[in-house]
Amino acid sequence: MTSSVEHAQTTPSTTSDLGTAVREVLAASPEPMTVSKIRAALPVALRQVSVQELNDVLRREASANAIHEYPKYRSQQERYWDRPMPVHIVQLLHSNLEEKPLTWTELRRKMPAYAQDQAQTVLEEQIGMKVFFRHPRHPGSRSGEPIGIREADAKDYLRAELSGVFNRLEKLAFSQSQVRAAALDILHDEEWAPTPPDTTSKKEPATNQSAEQPESNAPPETESLQASHQADESQSNPAPHSAS
Repeated sequence: MTSSVEHAQTTPSTTSDLGTAVREVLAASPEPMTVSKIRAALPVALRQVSVQELNDVLRREASANAIHEYPKYRSQQERYWDRPMPVHIVQLLHSNLEEKPLTWTELRRKMPAYAQDQAQTVLEEQIGMKVFFRHPRHPGSRSGEPIGIREADAKDYLRAELSGVFNRLEKLAFSQSQVRAAALDILHDEEWAPTPPDTTSKKEPATNQSAEQPESNAPPETESLQASHQADESQSNPAPHSAS
């Protein structure tokens, strides 16, 4: 008799108890859940609730903004969660970027259709908050800037550049061990520094040379004609003899 009384006192049976249990289940979930999964995660005493009754409770909770309804995904059932869509999108972005940085085009293809419209806005906000990071484009790449969950690492770019150096020097009959040893010797040399890029314009000497020449508005042909005309005038008009 005592056990029956205790059981009656500890078994939630009202709609409010079911609503509380639903919120607790969703709070413990890392992602939105279907109705079936929510029902399976309820306390044992509440798992006998019908799907219809549980659906009614979930809709009331969503109408009261206590939980959020999500689009169907890989199931014919509605999904629910206690966090709004932007939080879910951040999780989707993070899970897709865990393996390696991706461009926005690559990342968008991996997102579910229901999240694609909001994903870029959420992504830009999270980049501003330093949750995600833009990376420089790899040299020679025509795709957009990669986006990662960590700041760009110079080793990722150096690794690609070194591969190119090793491959080019191997064609000159140097072995990988020789190139590796030479690279380490250079990097250990405290006096070594990379050669700055040559920014001198090839046209600069010609420009300087033309600047040193006297300026003349008349083209060379005109100057030659003027000199010839002056010579002719001097010959045709000799200077008068002075009277003796």
